[in-house]
Parts: sequence; structure tokens; C-alpha cells
Amino acid sequence: MSANRREFLQQAAAFAAGLGLNSAALTAQGASMPTPRARAFMKLFGLTRPIGNAGMGFFASPELAIAVSEAGGLGAVGTGRNPVAESVKDYVTRARAGTRRPFAVNFLLAAEPLTLPIALDAGAPVVQFAWGMPTREMTAAIRRAGARMGVQVSSREGARQALDLGADYLICQGTEAGGHVQAIRGLYETLPVVIEEAGTVPVLAAGGVASGSHIRRALLAGASGVLVGTRFVATREAEAHDEWKEALVRAKTEDSMLTVCFHDGWENAPHGVLRNRTVEMWEAAGCPSPGQRPGEGDVLTTNAATGLVKRRYSIGAPRREDRGEVLDLPLYAGKGVGAIRDVPSAGDLVERLWKECLTAKA
Repeated sequence: MSANRREFLQQAAAFAAGLGLNSAALTAQGASMPTPRARAFMKLFGLTRPIGNAGMGFFASPELAIAVSEAGGLGAVGTGRNPVAESVKDYVTRARAGTRRPFAVNFLLAAEPLTLPIALDAGAPVVQFAWGMPTREMTAAIRRAGARMGVQVSSREGARQALDLGADYLICQGTEAGGHVQAIRGLYETLPVVIEEAGTVPVLAAGGVASGSHIRRALLAGASGVLVGTRFVATREAEAHDEWKEALVRAKTEDSMLTVCFHDGWENAPHGVLRNRTVEMWEAAGCPSPGQRPGEGDVLTTNAATGLVKRRYSIGAPRREDRGEVLDLPLYAGKGVGAIRDVPSAGDLVERLWKECLTAKA
């Protein structure tokens, strides 16, 4: 068995274990909302809601970030794995023009963040990193620009490294997350040790958070706030195809799975997606390696605006202008998908989630 295959099986086992909700992990901080840790996080960034949207590649549009920030949360724009300089500048500039509140610009360190200076020059107030640790040169550039920094982690050791680099806040991800998942343990297995390591530094919980009751549970477990991905894909502002959004509304929790099926463009990166025809074809064939996969090379969609095509097994999820077999592309979704029942505006969603959190039973 290859090392990559063995590592994935270990991650999948951890994912399954993480689905069980361990009530013993919840801390006894009482039911008052927001909690002291959440109030401290909100004060740090001038927020009125301890809710942020994940930086979901270019699907986290400026309009999404603006709506979340204007509703009192921490909005975020995504940059994708290999961002184009013009796109990053455009996203940050548009978000800056649309809100005076803070928002984050998300970078995936699975590739070198060559556009970080461009984002900082455009006025990014907060920079978030995932899938790696920034270098000290990167953190120095962020400080010179007067920006704050968040780092996604999935272990105590990762938290320690991020804190040593001067992270202003941490994002603790669990395997319940959608999209590309760096975690190998469930959220509530990891969250207590990350919070302990962080001390007074805020820790946001990420992975499977899609409702007010999910938020309440995370806050009572000691998180300072939450970072929400899948639920914000199903909003009007997200730069996602309508058929993807509709699939999220129809989906049940068990429709989300952790896999390495959509491998092309980012190797050996497990991802949470909805089960679809591409997954079923690949699974039925025995989960073969590239070069032996059924339908490999099929052109599934063409973008009406750019002419760019997406092929079966590509990491590329469907954007608004894609035309063709949209539902055969990766439909990224975490384990919170079962809580999604509509496609509201992102600002209304922030308000709804917080009201649900306040009224949910502890």
C-alpha cells in the first residue's frame, strides 16, 4: 500500500470517529451568549457577531465578504490555490470599497502566496493562512502593512507554531469541514487542546458548523467564534453555480463524504464533497489511480465568460458561468450540510444564525 493511500485511510478513520459528538468535551462556561471568549474576539475586531465566512477560493466573493462584515461578522475573500494577481487585487479593492469593517483575505499555503504583497498593497486588513505556516518574512510584511493575521491549525503542535509566529487568532479545523481538509481529527477532539495552547489568543471553530445550535455548541466548548464555509456557499453572494447551491439545499448530512477522488490540480489533499456521479464511477471502479480512472479527461463544463473547461476529477468546483455537466464537478460540502434548507442573502444568514444561537438549547 502506498504511503499516500495509507495516510488517507488514517484520515478517513479519524473523520468517521470525529462525527460522534463528545459531550464530555464541552466546557462548563454556562449558557450566556456571547461567552467571555467570544466577547473578547468581537472586541478585538470590532464585531457584533462571532461569525466569519471561510475563504472558499474565489467562491468567497467580495460581495459575500461585504455582506458578512456589514452584518457584524468577519467577512473573508478567497484567493484560490494559484491566484492571479489581477483577481486578488480586484477582490480586495472591491471589498475595501464596500465596507469599512474588517475582512480577511485567505491564502492557501499549499502553493507559494506570490500575491500576498498585492493583497497588502490593496489594503487587506486581515490575512488568513491555511494548509501551512507563513514564513517570518510573510508575517513581517503583514505587520508592516498594519494588518492582523490568522492561521488555520488542526493540532496542538500547529497551534504552537502559529502562536510563535505571532498569530492574532487561530482557526481550529476538524474533519467535518467541506472543501480541502487539512485536519485528521474531528473538531471536538482537537478544539480543547488548541484552546488550551492558545491561552488568551482567540480560537475560531471550523468544520461542520452550519446552524445556530452548532455555533452555540462551539462557543460553549470554549471557541471564541466560528468560521463557516458550506453554509455560506448556499447564499446569494457566493460565486457558486446555482445548481451547486440547490444540491446543498437538497443534501442530507450523510451525502457529505471525505475523499481524494477530485485529485487533478491538487494531489493527495482529502476533501469534503457531496457524493455525485463522478465519485460513484470512481468508487465502483475500485478507486483507481490517475491514468486508470473511468471517464478521465471528459470535458464536463465550459465557462460561458472565459471559455475555460473543467474536466472530470479536476478540483475545480462549478462557478456561475459554467455550462454543462455541472453536478459531476466537485460539490464541496461539509457535515453541516444537513442544516441547509434555503439560499438567503449572507447578511440575513448572519443575523439568523446568531438569533438561532441565542435561542438554542444548551
